[in-house]
Amino acid sequence: MASQTKLLREPVLAPSSTLILVTGASGHIGANIVREALNLGYRVRGTARTSSKCKTTVAEQHNHPNYSTAVVSDYSHPSDEIDAAVKGVDSIIHVASDTTFNDDADNVIGTVVAGTEHFLRAAAREPSVKRFTLTSSSTAAMLPKPGVEGIVLTADTWNDEAVEAAKIKGTTVGPNVYPYVVYAASKTQSERALWSFVEKEKPSFVVNAILPDTNFGRVLGSAGATGGLAIGLFKEGVLPWPLSPQYFIDVVDDARLHLCAAVLDQSLKNERIFAYAYPFNISDCMETIKKVRPDVGASKLKPDPNEVRDLSKVPNELGAKLLKEWYGQDGYKTLEQSLKENLEGI
Repeated sequence: MASQTKLLREPVLAPSSTLILVTGASGHIGANIVREALNLGYRVRGTARTSSKCKTTVAEQHNHPNYSTAVVSDYSHPSDEIDAAVKGVDSIIHVASDTTFNDDADNVIGTVVAGTEHFLRAAAREPSVKRFTLTSSSTAAMLPKPGVEGIVLTADTWNDEAVEAAKIKGTTVGPNVYPYVVYAASKTQSERALWSFVEKEKPSFVVNAILPDTNFGRVLGSAGATGGLAIGLFKEGVLPWPLSPQYFIDVVDDARLHLCAAVLDQSLKNERIFAYAYPFNISDCMETIKKVRPDVGASKLKPDPNEVRDLSKVPNELGAKLLKEWYGQDGYKTLEQSLKENLEGI
């Protein structure tokens, strides 16, 4: 049974009377959102693409009595499954996305955008829905540009560069980078679809977007790309795949920011919340892993003291403020805290 978390303020949607839908509940971020919501006493319905994955999420949440599941096998088309998942919920957190890093740009972008639009339309048909929160991505604002000074991200920063690059396979970026560009384009276009829907349809429910950067920290279900990166680095001493210097956030902090937007903070409306804690590079990870886990694999880690950093300035003050006001946290978790939890049980 999940432990109870105490809030410092009264939420806009009370736990005793609120049902939250979390799509993509089998993923790294989705599973942690579910856990944090259950810890607050909310009822949660999680979706996954198959009944077996749904059963896995139930086990991951320790058969919590407030947790139920719904299969949504295809997010790219309107369906009875989507309507059934949305039925009777008070708040929707749409996390599910295409994280396969496939290089079929039309299919990936089309599927991710369609999924967002179909859940928005289903929400608009369901009178119980009061709030809708989209898990966007840091890549919807910009891909990392390590070592470049003078970059300042704002709520008006969009990754149109990735959208354009995704249209021209193999001519603007290398083959190893292109799938990441496609992913960035899908998240950019998906979030744009969200705000376009808000502008045109003027839904009765409140809408917000969370833009998380790299997620480290507690692993409940699938470790995901970045959670798995820390584990691979620890075990093998090398990266499973390239990762540019950028920002990170602890996955629990990320989950809590989703809940601030989805059920807690009444003042949050039409916000792009940048879930970025601190800049890091792989050498930072290596040094930190050697400190917190000086055992298997750690001796293989060879930090580069000259590795560049992400020098961009990001509007992450709101996230820190929300964590302080609602959870009493003194800002974001550090890389040391996050990686230590990421490697627990390994």
